[in-house]
Amino acid sequence: MEESQSSVTIGYLSILLGNLCLNDLVRHKVRSRLPEQKINMLVEKVKEFVRYNERVDSETSQFQGEEGRETWRMFTIRLLLVVERLEELEA
Repeated sequence: MEESQSSVTIGYLSILLGNLCLNDLVRHKVRSRLPEQKINMLVEKVKEFVRYNERVDSETSQFQGEEGRETWRMFTIRLLLVVERLEELEA
């Protein structure tokens, strides 16, 4: 239980930092503090969180009904768009 709570905490912090890194100034500051001054590690943590949430959702059926599935789908799409944008900015 403690490990999954830690994963969720790291995941949400990664998402927050990833969203903040869409701003050029923030991204440059964060990047300067990461290994090799690249945000690849952050992007991988966001992807890992998406996979973790997909797995948990499929096991628990947390969101029921069409509205719940649509909410989850839009959340996942939004996270993947952040990943895509960060990857574009780093290319």
